[in-house]
Amino acid sequence: MDDLLGRQTYKLDITFVIDTTGSMTSHMEQVREKVLSFGDYIVKEMADANYLVSQLRVRLIDFADFATEGEDALHSTEFFTLPDEKDKLRDAVNGIDIKNHVIRLFGNGLEALFIAMESDWTSFGADIGHHIIVVISNTLPFELHEKDGCAGYISILFPRDIEEMEELWSEEDAQNAITKLNPKRKMLFLFVPDGTIAGRTWDQIKGWEKTYTHPISEFSEMCEQIGVAILRYPDLPF
Repeated sequence: MDDLLGRQTYKLDITFVIDTTGSMTSHMEQVREKVLSFGDYIVKEMADANYLVSQLRVRLIDFADFATEGEDALHSTEFFTLPDEKDKLRDAVNGIDIKNHVIRLFGNGLEALFIAMESDWTSFGADIGHHIIVVISNTLPFELHEKDGCAGYISILFPRDIEEMEELWSEEDAQNAITKLNPKRKMLFLFVPDGTIAGRTWDQIKGWEKTYTHPISEFSEMCEQIGVAILRYPDLPF
């Protein structure tokens, strides 16, 4: 759909999944800065390419370790619509803090990613747009259900294993999909550590379709990385 100036309108929903274990202590200030600056950045980039961002919504999910944090290990917000709810987003971002300053190797990142997949994603209608998840973590993920029995861990909320989780991500039939992710318009960005320890790794996610992987050290370029991916094919299914 075009606006009165002939620009193609564009909708974007983005969910940030943020590690709040002690391993993120040195990164958290920059995470807050980048999340809060993303909206203004992407609106300008799209305008420069002759697109009008008609809707921009941001959701936050933070996670740690159910074994140490119990019911406080995972939190989520609703979507904030920008710019109208910019102050609410700022308050929510500034409220995200490190749960425990002890350095951790592992966290419940897979569970947080699945909660993100089940977000209340918008329907694009006549507009074009994207559904984007950004995972920012300096820990490797526990396997799904590894923390069954810990306080706050509700097993029935999550897929039975990583294979089922990938199947849900890969759904192509929008009419019968379990999640509301648009099959042609979803993207997953991982800013995560490499490697495998005791079988725990992000490698099992990196091969998913429409997934872009970067080391946590490149998180400073998050806005640019997402902008490049969006503008590569802004109005064509891919």
